[in-house]
Parts: sequence; C-alpha cells; structure tokens
Amino acid sequence: MGRIVAVAVILAFAVSAAAQSSIANLTLTTRPSPLGLGQNLFEVTVKDAKGRPVTTAEVALLMVMPADPTTKHPEMKTEGTLNNVGGGKYNGIAIVTMAGDWVVTVTARQNGKELGRMTQKLTAHMKTPPPKKK
Repeated sequence: MGRIVAVAVILAFAVSAAAQSSIANLTLTTRPSPLGLGQNLFEVTVKDAKGRPVTTAEVALLMVMPADPTTKHPEMKTEGTLNNVGGGKYNGIAIVTMAGDWVVTVTARQNGKELGRMTQKLTAHMKTPPPKKK
C-alpha cells in the first residue's frame, strides 16, 4: 500500500470539500479539523455516479505552495498515494508546518483511467484559529 509523503504546512481551517465528475464523486475531509501543526489525516471518499463506493481506486494527494518571487521562496510540493482502507475510503497522513496558500488536488484513478479530480485552495496559518462561535 502507498503512503503520503509528509509536507511542511499548517492549514488553519477545516478541509471539507467535494468534487463531482461524470464518473465519480470525491469528498475530502481532514482530522483534526481544523488542521494543526504536526500529523494530520487526509480522508477521501470515492463514489460512482450512482453513489456506490468505489473500492478499487488509486487515490493520489498533491499539495503545492506556489513560488513567491517577493520573498524568493521556491515552490514547495509533496505528493503521495493514499491508503485504501475499504468501503470506498482512502486516507493518508501529511505533516503540516508551513504558513501560506496551498493548492490541494486529489485524483482518483481505476485501471489507469481518471475517475474524478478535485482541487481546493487552502490558506495555512502559523496558529490554528479558535473554533467559530455559533
């Protein structure tokens, strides 16, 4: 089974996003939520167009922080394959320690064919903000 390569990012708000394609629906969540410094679990659920779990997909996570010419900070990138934990669920750990804007892309494939893709822009903060009051 694959594993996700750790990246240095601190994402300061909960990631809960869904992407839709004609073949599959991808849903991304994280634990803890919001993300904090250290290990964070990225979980993806893959369902076909009829809402049935896709249990034999290969799911990849890509996290990119674009280069910043102002600060001369180079692009940062990490990618890895999430673990198949059964029932159409896939997960992996990323270590987050770097503040800034990140683009997270999740791609599900089956037999080399792309089933679905989702992209979410996340802003990372040095400290996890307190939960919003209701």
